[in-house]
Amino acid sequence: MNDTPIEITKEQLRNFYINYHFGGLFDLSEQTAIDGIMDRIQTVQFDPLNVVGRNAELVMFSRNANVTRETLYNALYRDRTLVDGWDKMMSIFPSRFFPHFRHVREQSVHQYECVMAWRRQQDCYAYMDDTFAYIQEHGPVLVTDIPSQKTNNCNWGPSKVAGVCCEYLWNAGKICVSDKKGVVKYYDTTEKLLGDLAAQTVFSDEHEFLLWYVKRRIAAIGAVWDKNGGAWLGLFIEKGEGRTPIINELTRRGELLPVHVDGEKTPFYICREARELLDAPPPARDRAILIAPLDNMIWDRKLTKNIFGFDYSWEVYVPAAKRKFGYYVLPIVIGNRFVGRLEPAQYKPNEKLTIKNIWWEQDYSPTAADIDLITAELARLARFLGVELDTKVKDMLSY
Repeated sequence: MNDTPIEITKEQLRNFYINYHFGGLFDLSEQTAIDGIMDRIQTVQFDPLNVVGRNAELVMFSRNANVTRETLYNALYRDRTLVDGWDKMMSIFPSRFFPHFRHVREQSVHQYECVMAWRRQQDCYAYMDDTFAYIQEHGPVLVTDIPSQKTNNCNWGPSKVAGVCCEYLWNAGKICVSDKKGVVKYYDTTEKLLGDLAAQTVFSDEHEFLLWYVKRRIAAIGAVWDKNGGAWLGLFIEKGEGRTPIINELTRRGELLPVHVDGEKTPFYICREARELLDAPPPARDRAILIAPLDNMIWDRKLTKNIFGFDYSWEVYVPAAKRKFGYYVLPIVIGNRFVGRLEPAQYKPNEKLTIKNIWWEQDYSPTAADIDLITAELARLARFLGVELDTKVKDMLSY
C-alpha cells in the first residue's frame, strides 16, 4: 500500500468532481445507463417537484445521453432493480442493497412512532396487522382503496388510519412502493416485490453497517470532508461523533484515502477505488451540464462554495419576494466550473420548453461557443421531456 500523502490543488479537485460524476457515463446505452450511474454514485435523492422533470430524472439525464424518464420508471416499478427508501432523506437506490438498510429502517420506524405520538395517532397500532393483511391479499393497492376510518388529524400527514399504517409499514420495510402514477403510490408487500431480499440479513451489528454506510456515502459524492453539512444528512452519520471514528477506521484499513487540498485545513476523503480519477485529464469543454437542485455533487453547499466558488441555495421554499434568483434554478457547468444558473419555465406536454431567466457568474463572460453548448443541452432536455425547445431561447441566453 502506498502511504504517500495525496496533495492536490482546488483545480485538481474540481476536475475530479466533474470526471467522477459525469466522466465515462454519457455514452452508456439505455440498457446499461442506470446500472452504470448507480454503481458510481450509489443513491439518488428523490423529490416530487416536477418543473422540468423530477430531481432523480434530472440526475440521470445530466449523466447520460440515452436514458429516458421511462428507463428510470421501469428500473423502479417494472424490473425492480431500484427501490424507494430512506437513505440521505427520501432516496432511490439499487434493490440489492435493501437488506443493507435494515438499521436505517429500524431507526426510521422509531422516528415514525414519535411522529405518531405527536399527532396522537396511537389508535392506528390496532389496525397494523389488518392493513398489512389487506395489502397481502389485494396488492398492489392505493392507500385510498384500503377500508379505513379517520384518525386524529393535526393538519399534517395522513388523516386516515390506513394512511398512517402504510407509512409505518413502509418505514419498517414490510411493504414497498409497487408503482407510482405521478406522486400517487401503490403499495405491495416487500416479499412479493423483492423476494428473498425482504428477509436477508447482511451485517452482524451496527458497527459493521456503519463501515459500509459511511464509505457508501462518500462514494455517492466522490470526495467529502469530515464536516457537518448536507453531505452527511440522514440517520447515524449526521454528526461527527457518529461518523469520524468510522472514517478513521476506514482510512486505517486503506478503504478511504485522505486528500489534502491546497488552501483547505480539513482533508477530503475518497474511496480507494476512485484514486485513478485524481490523475485523469481535465474534463473537456464539449458540453454544458445542467445540474439538478439536489444532485449528489452539490449536496454540501458550503463545500461547493469553497471548492468551486459557486454559492447555491435551492429557493423553492423561500418566499418569492426574498428569492435572490428563482423558484427552480438549475446550475450550469462547462468544463470544470459553474458558469451560471438558469430558471426553466414549468414545462407543459403540448408547449415548447423555454426559460424565465439566466444568471452568469460575476467573473464569467459567455462565449458564442458556450451559448451553443447550453442551447444544445436545453434542446436535449426538451427531447427528454417530450417537447420542443422554444426557438427564442438562444436569443435569451445571448441577451
